[in-house]
Amino acid sequence: MITKRIYGWLILSAVCVLCFSQSDAQKSLRFNGQVVGWATVQMDNPVFWQPGARFVPALTWKQSLSSGAVLNAEASMNIFGNADFQNLKMDTLTGRIKPYRVWLRYSKQNFELRAGLQKINFGQARMFRPLMWFDGMDVRDPLQLTDGVYGLLAKYFFENNANIWAWGLMANDDRKGWELFGSEKWMPEVGGRVETPFLNGEIALSTHHRKVKARNLLSSQSNDFQLLNESRIGLDGKWDVGAGIWFENSTTITQKNNIMVPRFQDMWNLGMDYTFSVGNGLGMTIEYLRYHAGENFLTGGTALQLAGSMFTYPLTVMDNVSLMLFYEPIGNQLFNYASWSRNYDNWSVYIIAFVNPENAQMIGFQSGNRNLFAGKGFQLMCSYNF
Repeated sequence: MITKRIYGWLILSAVCVLCFSQSDAQKSLRFNGQVVGWATVQMDNPVFWQPGARFVPALTWKQSLSSGAVLNAEASMNIFGNADFQNLKMDTLTGRIKPYRVWLRYSKQNFELRAGLQKINFGQARMFRPLMWFDGMDVRDPLQLTDGVYGLLAKYFFENNANIWAWGLMANDDRKGWELFGSEKWMPEVGGRVETPFLNGEIALSTHHRKVKARNLLSSQSNDFQLLNESRIGLDGKWDVGAGIWFENSTTITQKNNIMVPRFQDMWNLGMDYTFSVGNGLGMTIEYLRYHAGENFLTGGTALQLAGSMFTYPLTVMDNVSLMLFYEPIGNQLFNYASWSRNYDNWSVYIIAFVNPENAQMIGFQSGNRNLFAGKGFQLMCSYNF
């Protein structure tokens, strides 16, 4: 059976062949990308620090058709590596090369169809996103990098700004967003979204259906899985009432089971943003998230809450500062992030300082094997776009 990695390389090869198969008069071909370097330091005892680098080369192609339609393609890679140190002793060295975006898009005035490895995201929330169904973007990451999903996405746009999405996914067995378990690899996932103007804003309904490969939490064997049906329903809306206000909800319903997988997961987000007339303009965003998992909708089981605020201020045309504060009331835990950034034409420099609980993983954000923002520390990052 073809693995997902081979699947990605096959799509990448096909898009590259398409890009180079046309004459110069027929195509618009560009090579660009991003180079990133960073160092994260946690002031533990011993001190933990991680230097790393990432290279994302991208090949983009565009061709106009006689019918008025346009063909676009992108083929990009994610090449990265990092080393973990305790004081001056290196513990681990990690590196990987994998496809990042590999897609082909056909678009006309009111319609587009995109196939391949792509980013699919939607919703109104800024910090805590119940509709983070297919990506893992973290508000703390200034570059907003995230893995994509393999699938087919169609969109149709109406004259009144209403729009309809429909998608089908396959070969995405890794966990995405808030998922407790990944999908059954070769079973299709299907879903869609309808968004329409409502009052002086917009409201949208989303749904998604898949087959979950759920691990038996009652078994001591790590390879003991069951296939369960799962359906999701999402509702979100946003309005301008002087301040911007929004809500975002996602409810996941899993087939009844005897392996301790919760039947319901429901998430509710309420948010607001406003720009104060202070100096160059002080931006404020406030959000509240409630997460619940259990055998009943909304009640019983486990419930967690998270409140957050984000303040942004442009010091100059090139310099920006921001402050993010998140509070988890059940554990009485406060998370603090302060950052400064400077942006040139091609270069960007970031400094992030954080003061957080030592061993806490904040809900709503994905992390790797180690939570790099635990405890006290700072991160330096530099990116170059070409």
